[in-house]
Amino acid sequence: MDKLHHHETGGSRGYRRRSFLRFTTFLLPAVADPLFTWHFAIPFQSQGYQFTFTAAQPLATAIIVLVTAINYVGVRTAGHFQILLTSLKVMALAAIVILGVTLGKLSGIDLTLITSPVHVGMGAFLTALVPAMAAYNGFQALGPLGGEISNPQRNIPRAAILGSLVVVSLYVLINWSYFHILGFSRVTQSQYVASAAMAQVIGNTGARWMTIAMIVSAFGSLHVNFLIGPRVPYAMARDGRFFAFARRIQPAFHTPSGALIFQGCIAILLVLTGTYQELYSFELFAIWGFFALTAIALIRLRRKEPTLLRSYRAWGYPWTPLAFGVAAAAIAVNLWLVRPIRSSIGLVVILLGIPFFNFWRRQAIWLRSEIA
Repeated sequence: MDKLHHHETGGSRGYRRRSFLRFTTFLLPAVADPLFTWHFAIPFQSQGYQFTFTAAQPLATAIIVLVTAINYVGVRTAGHFQILLTSLKVMALAAIVILGVTLGKLSGIDLTLITSPVHVGMGAFLTALVPAMAAYNGFQALGPLGGEISNPQRNIPRAAILGSLVVVSLYVLINWSYFHILGFSRVTQSQYVASAAMAQVIGNTGARWMTIAMIVSAFGSLHVNFLIGPRVPYAMARDGRFFAFARRIQPAFHTPSGALIFQGCIAILLVLTGTYQELYSFELFAIWGFFALTAIALIRLRRKEPTLLRSYRAWGYPWTPLAFGVAAAAIAVNLWLVRPIRSSIGLVVILLGIPFFNFWRRQAIWLRSEIA
């Protein structure tokens, strides 16, 4: 069931904090009230940039500290906590589907769908895919946990395939329930679709409880990123490709404490300085850009090292990774065209890592030569 959270998170830490708080504002609207606003001029842009600091950002910081602490005290504790959160999430989604099927027909909502032809260009289609793929994204999140999974050759593909099927089934059913209860127009206009649907079916009190369930769900999505994310900088630091502090292991709890604290600090910096959509753009542009690079790397490695022992088979190779890589590149490029400033900032942050990586690689080569 952890796979369900992998899919919804997409590896994204920053904008998941904001997603958590979007549900919170349904119950506590004051959380979204601005504390102060700054205006900045942007070169070559007619409109400036407005930075608004709200009460939600200190709250997001506190949530990040809490999740970091939970994962700091042990992998087993964090894993059990994640199972609990995922179970609550599945029950909440199942409740929405059941209520939508049994009570949705009594709501008197016009369920007539748009039957007139709609002409959608490729750019609009790729743009619409971004938030959809943010929900289904996460299949790659099993990789960083590979070293801690028993029999990974069997269990990782099984988790990816079965998890994908569960996620697709749940999201198809849940979205059908939303349209069944609210109709097309109200779904497109609502920022709190699940809460609005439950308010229609079981009243405002029931909607509040369902919103609390969605908050728990978003918290679980946030938590799983802290369970997975630190494994990458830890592995890089262990191989001499990252800051040395990231390879520290907490002696009592045996957790990657250095990488956990590093990720927590970066996440706090993001939520204090970026809006939901800005973090969303940074995250998705980077994810799909690296998906395209991963497909290229797979094909290149198989041509460069044809005799290398491989634990996993790529079904339909080379056409499946090629199709995936083209689709990922199209989504990333289109996102850059739609939001060039935000995506460019994300690209600059990624490129800034290249000189650091080259420095650490040269240092690791030098250390190996000294030892030899």
